[in-house]
Amino acid sequence: MYNPNTKDRSPPRDYRAEVTADIIKMLEEGTAPWQKPWEAGEAGRMPWNPVTGKPYRGGNVIGLMVAGMRKGYSDSRWMTYRQAAEKGWQVRKGEKASNIEYWESKPGSKAEDADDDERKSRLVHKVYAVFNAEQIDGIPPLEVKPKEAWEVCETGERIMKDSGADVRYGGDRAYYNRKDDYIRLPNRDQFPDAPSFYGTSLHELGHWTGHPSRLNRATLTDSYRFGDQNYSLEELVSELTSLYIAAETGIPNDPKQHAAYVASWIKALKDDKNAIFKAASAASAAADYLLQHEKRAEVEEPQTSLGPTHVERLQKQSESHSPSSLRRA
Repeated sequence: MYNPNTKDRSPPRDYRAEVTADIIKMLEEGTAPWQKPWEAGEAGRMPWNPVTGKPYRGGNVIGLMVAGMRKGYSDSRWMTYRQAAEKGWQVRKGEKASNIEYWESKPGSKAEDADDDERKSRLVHKVYAVFNAEQIDGIPPLEVKPKEAWEVCETGERIMKDSGADVRYGGDRAYYNRKDDYIRLPNRDQFPDAPSFYGTSLHELGHWTGHPSRLNRATLTDSYRFGDQNYSLEELVSELTSLYIAAETGIPNDPKQHAAYVASWIKALKDDKNAIFKAASAASAAADYLLQHEKRAEVEEPQTSLGPTHVERLQKQSESHSPSSLRRA
């Protein structure tokens, strides 16, 4: 008689190991989500649930982006079978689900020898099956209006201003100075166009969020030099932050400068299946920090628009100069 508890039973699937393996393969092929350039205006690509109206967060963002790229989906909507059914939509027969993870807080242990934290609560890890909108019949088509270049730059300008970051211009390098807490950027007219300027600015703002006075991110505060493991992981956090904001706002994501870190990222992911999830969670927090004013503005009075004229002036300045060889840290 078959006993499901015997050693012949298949081992449980390891969701994090599977996602990490997919990302390692994509990194080796140069096709990870943050390795692909995003053109200005391509907003609306952040994975989200159309039933709850909420975006996915942390490692689920990367997991679903990877699943969508691997399966060729262009729709950013994901939901469970039950959620689709409740809306009157039908997952097509034979469609295979992708996975997301969820951490649920449960009441703690009542045992006398349990410590205080264990008595209070414990986290339970669960994995749920979700389907993309392209696997579902009856769901209305996704309508995403591409943003104009001036709208993208207007958003970038607001994010920079609202952050309150100390931004200094000059030279041919873009970097964040951790010691003195400022961002260095080349002059705006050294960029090929205005959207490129804001894309680079966001990368450095991603680093800036990790300062002890803000999110106090260990990968920034504990990193010391190029080649250090924390240094490369901090670059990964910043790349993911740029990616998340690009997906939400349409500000372009230009990954050209990250090639030096790919080998160290692959090593970090091979050493620790949780590394990409830690980086993704930190990037979600950084993106939320930078977008907090932007999201608040969506439900308040509309702000005065910079309008196309402002951006046209920046672009004319850019066109009159040949772009320098810019380096980013």
